[in-house]
Amino acid sequence: MTSIKIVGLVAAALLCSSAASCPTTTANLRVAVTAGEGAPATARLTCGWDGGTHPKAAAACALLTTVEGDLARHPGERGACTKEHHPHTVSLSGTWNGRNVSYLRTFGNRCVMLLATGAVFDL
Repeated sequence: MTSIKIVGLVAAALLCSSAASCPTTTANLRVAVTAGEGAPATARLTCGWDGGTHPKAAAACALLTTVEGDLARHPGERGACTKEHHPHTVSLSGTWNGRNVSYLRTFGNRCVMLLATGAVFDL
């Protein structure tokens, strides 16, 4: 049993040879965007070693890191959007550093959604 623990520690040390290469955040999230009455676009977002199926994983993870996984704390970006009414409903659920997180909101259109949530829902 001790030899298995030692092998595991050595493997972790080899994977993370410097502090800069080791993730400090771990997340496994399901992200979904539904435009109007259409079918949802979904992606898996993993942070730490950014990835999953999310097309902009690094940017999405960077934003979520600034708010410690709580997207409701993100102040959004400034910008101008048209007043077009084409609702986009977004949802995020999963774990952030071992803590369950979720977010659900409907925005008036895609532009407003992107200003409020950055790359997280840019699928």
